[in-house]
Amino acid sequence: MNYLKVKKMGKKSSVSSILCFLLISFSAIFVSSQHQICDESYGMFKPNSSYDKNRRLILSTLASNMTSHDGYIRSSVGLDPDIVYAMGMCAPDTAPNDCSSCIQDASRYIQQICLNQTDAFSWFGEKIICLVRYCNRSVPGLLVLEPYQVLFNNTEIEKNIQKEFESVRDGLMLRMITNSSSKYYAKDVAPVPLYGNMSVLMLCTPDISSRDCKLCLESSVNYYKRWYPWKRGVIILRPSCFFR
Repeated sequence: MNYLKVKKMGKKSSVSSILCFLLISFSAIFVSSQHQICDESYGMFKPNSSYDKNRRLILSTLASNMTSHDGYIRSSVGLDPDIVYAMGMCAPDTAPNDCSSCIQDASRYIQQICLNQTDAFSWFGEKIICLVRYCNRSVPGLLVLEPYQVLFNNTEIEKNIQKEFESVRDGLMLRMITNSSSKYYAKDVAPVPLYGNMSVLMLCTPDISSRDCKLCLESSVNYYKRWYPWKRGVIILRPSCFFR
């Protein structure tokens, strides 16, 4: 089975993908993942500059503060024009120690990959999913859809079961968007006749409104259904939401 190809989206962004994993997993097969999106749209910083030092400082503190903030934290370090805003979050059902470990790893990798971009985010993890994002401006409550990253398994659903698959998929997606937009997190499994189980996970950052959460997830689901409707595995990562 061929695993994931990578596409990178956004005007000035670069993407790192290392050992990706199936996000709609119809056979429960997955491998570990790291995904960093380094956005150059808001500028670059010089190594060892004040911004660089502030970035290192704030990312080094996120993991240790996750437990006391119930798996979601926003913070800032420094003064304009070198202020760095950062966010860390884990899926709501993540154990505290696992959350801290995921955030620590994501913070380390995002610095290794995004060397001098002032804006970047990283969805990280295997069974544990977390998000680390930093930028040079305050964005709480703002729906951010770009840049985004799409990964997919190149193997397709067999034609003789595509109609049944589509029916199950569309019903599950509709229920999931409704549930996740009100709770910011939902995961479910549905059987596909003649094939197996389809598993879906959707997650939004808790700072955006439930309406914006729905918009973000609908954007990802519609993109998936338009461009990759029969792929066995698809993942779409955005700054404000996660779809698998």
